[in-house]
Amino acid sequence: MKRHYFLGGTTAKGYYRFYDDLKSILDRVMFIDSGMTSTTHPILNQLVEDYERDYEIGCVHNHVEPDKLEAMVIPERKLAVIDRSKTAHQPLLFPKLVENVVYMGEGYNYEYLYQNRNCLTQLYEEKSVLQEQAIKHFEKAHQHHEDIEKIYIEYLNFDKANRVTNDFMQKLFRSTSLHKTSQIVHRYLGAATPDGPIDFVLDLTSDIDERIFIKGRSGTGKSTMLRKIVSEAQNRGIDVEIYHCGFDPESLDMVILRELSVAIFDATAPHEHEPERSNDHIFDAYELFVDGNPDASHEQEVADLKGLYKSETKKATSCLDSIRDKTRSFEKIYQDSLDDGYVQGIIARIQNWIN
Repeated sequence: MKRHYFLGGTTAKGYYRFYDDLKSILDRVMFIDSGMTSTTHPILNQLVEDYERDYEIGCVHNHVEPDKLEAMVIPERKLAVIDRSKTAHQPLLFPKLVENVVYMGEGYNYEYLYQNRNCLTQLYEEKSVLQEQAIKHFEKAHQHHEDIEKIYIEYLNFDKANRVTNDFMQKLFRSTSLHKTSQIVHRYLGAATPDGPIDFVLDLTSDIDERIFIKGRSGTGKSTMLRKIVSEAQNRGIDVEIYHCGFDPESLDMVILRELSVAIFDATAPHEHEPERSNDHIFDAYELFVDGNPDASHEQEVADLKGLYKSETKKATSCLDSIRDKTRSFEKIYQDSLDDGYVQGIIARIQNWIN
């Protein structure tokens, strides 16, 4: 079985990644060094095909090229193969014992790269400028998003929200306690991409028995509720998959408790989903947590802020689209200089390391 998710993305908080969190729960890591998405994806994709028959595989997608992989994880073996260019590139703490590295640099043709050095430099600089512009637009969008939250928070009944959440958790957990240390993993369920926001909610929850679709508005306590569920699960020794918001990584969008076969997630835009199975249920935070009728009282103000928010996210998406174009041109030069035989050697080396 394959599970699809993101571990990095361009957000309102900058480029934000969760690779350190992944590494903390693994015994071994293989980094592909001096690669890039177009050159590492074929390697990772081949490895997924090789091992998906025997293991559950985590397929970590690239947010600029979401149909391509930047890492593959085998949880049962507590190992991962990762495109090192997508990580913080920190020094290796336990070389060979924990971290291993395969170097792709020797597979490139130096003369060809040298002939194209000016083009590579220009593309890299243009891509860096576009990345900063995308982040700035997401930051502005986030400011408008926070302004919407402020409107609804004024109507939030905290006592009621706490009481209803506690009742929900009591029904969810009952007397379950697994008497072990809870394992926590951090991921993104979706990401901002050049084609707009995409998510893997339905894929990640396809084998879950019960799914809770949280509805509501910005600022109506959805993320806070998820944080409380995470805390309670930890106290009970239940493993938790935490899925952060691809727009604001400090906010939570989904929690999966596979040992209970339950998923609770924010089912509002930009990852809006509706129940489609008998054990799918809606939890409406707006109806349950909010007093009054802010939708009606602030209809025009909210509509104006949503318009500003969408305008900025549209500009950010345009930047990501340009980044993809620049990245493809940059990486095409490297692809054209790469020795196919060298790539096959890297695949064989990684297969030997896994086996």
